[in-house]
Amino acid sequence: MISAQRAVPTTVIRANDSFRRFKPEPSHEVRQADLHGQSLVQQAKRTREMLRSMDPETVKQLTEVRMGLPFFQALALAKQEGKIIAPNFVHDRILTETKDEKYLEQNYSVWTGTLAIYEAPDKPFGKEVVSYWKYNYDVEYSISFKVPKQFQGKTNCALVIEHPDFELINIGNNNYELRVDEQSVRLIQNFPKKDGWYIPHSETKIPHGKKVEQGPDSRYLWRIADSSFIGPLFREFIHFGGFGGWDIGAYYRFCVAFGVHMVPLTAMPSNSDR
Repeated sequence: MISAQRAVPTTVIRANDSFRRFKPEPSHEVRQADLHGQSLVQQAKRTREMLRSMDPETVKQLTEVRMGLPFFQALALAKQEGKIIAPNFVHDRILTETKDEKYLEQNYSVWTGTLAIYEAPDKPFGKEVVSYWKYNYDVEYSISFKVPKQFQGKTNCALVIEHPDFELINIGNNNYELRVDEQSVRLIQNFPKKDGWYIPHSETKIPHGKKVEQGPDSRYLWRIADSSFIGPLFREFIHFGGFGGWDIGAYYRFCVAFGVHMVPLTAMPSNSDR
């Protein structure tokens, strides 16, 4: 099920660009307006607002599930079909509120559309975060991210970006650069230094703060213990002593194949525009 992706030095891989493994593609503008005069970022923001207001059962009806995709391919598929990859907060409600275990078993484990960036414990953010890993026969990969100035020097924090508010640029030899508008980056303070149970952030549902006891209001975080990380959050359905789906992974790399839940972009106006 798991397969590595061949890098193509001249290819630009974006959250809204197609991805092919064997030949280069031309670059495309990221934030073009649609027929309604809305940019991709505006559409995505309003789609997320819509999802946040919906109950899990309604969201499930809107969602298309595809299984067995490396995150690179999930990005390409979402672009091709004009959809966003469901953010972590959507999965959190489905996993913790849905009683249909058969649905959960069939449609998880999955990537979320929520990307997290963090440094090793107690290491402050510098000008850049670089995440390295090896995959399939020791093929080396890296992803770099230039840290906005306002976040430099901060320790034990995570930076969070939602799909499709970013660009993933192939700069050659399996090296990628993550680019994003600074206004799309959210800071999660007191990001845990160790695996364990924590209270989730109110909007992103990412664990933060001090360790707590296992319970319905806490989530279990899995993270890399001693190095930096750039990648999408991962959700699965497993039982923790009666709590199913309460765990959140922030350690799997882009090449690993999991499922993905996609939701069509919407151009519906926000409440402030009505």
